[in-house]
Amino acid sequence: MRIEGQLSFGEFLRRPNRFLAICQVGGREVPCYLPNPGPMPDLLYPGVEVLVSHTPAQHRKTEHNLVGVRHRGILLSLDSRVPNKLLIEVLSSQSLAPFAHYTDIRPEPSYLGGRLDFLLQNGTSKPCLIEAKSSTHAENTIAYFPRAVTLRGQRHLQELMHATKNGYRAAVIFIVQRNDAESIRPHDIIDPVFGSTLRKAVNQGVEAYAWTSQINEARCEITLQKPVPVDLSSPKPTGF
Repeated sequence: MRIEGQLSFGEFLRRPNRFLAICQVGGREVPCYLPNPGPMPDLLYPGVEVLVSHTPAQHRKTEHNLVGVRHRGILLSLDSRVPNKLLIEVLSSQSLAPFAHYTDIRPEPSYLGGRLDFLLQNGTSKPCLIEAKSSTHAENTIAYFPRAVTLRGQRHLQELMHATKNGYRAAVIFIVQRNDAESIRPHDIIDPVFGSTLRKAVNQGVEAYAWTSQINEARCEITLQKPVPVDLSSPKPTGF
């Protein structure tokens, strides 16, 4: 996936609201659109190195996007739109092994009055509904999702379970926006309902996959890397 705009490294200064970051780039303070509303205090703190793209346009309030951040020596993507963009590329090219036999890729299909991310069809196999989720948080080599309670994510899993009971194949795909993770787990401390719903969904036939991704600043692109397991083992107790 190509990263749009001219890339520059800078320094994160502050975050006035969920979608705005002030960064220092080239010796001046620059307002940047932050395409990720989630809380990220472990990633975005004053002085951390960030990757910024310059993408001016008439309809934009800011001329820059905050693309990535360097964390523990790893340059990772912060853009929550990236997973869908990556997936549409690999699904359309039939290069994602579990779904390579699907030839018709339809983004944002309606289902149960809402929308999921993809509907895959090929005329012979079961149609497949997919919901993609973005993870940026990792502890040691374990990535986690979500970073905050996600009622929307819980609803998506319910919709996928409904789909499996009504003639569809269904899958949730986690895109870990860093290349240092070896697995991903539901963040049960943050959102235990999402974790329990994910385990229930998989038990009822919803498939769960995860891939890492990586920013290549020299080539101005983000690519999928390796598949990693989705760890659905029981959460560890947090107290007595």
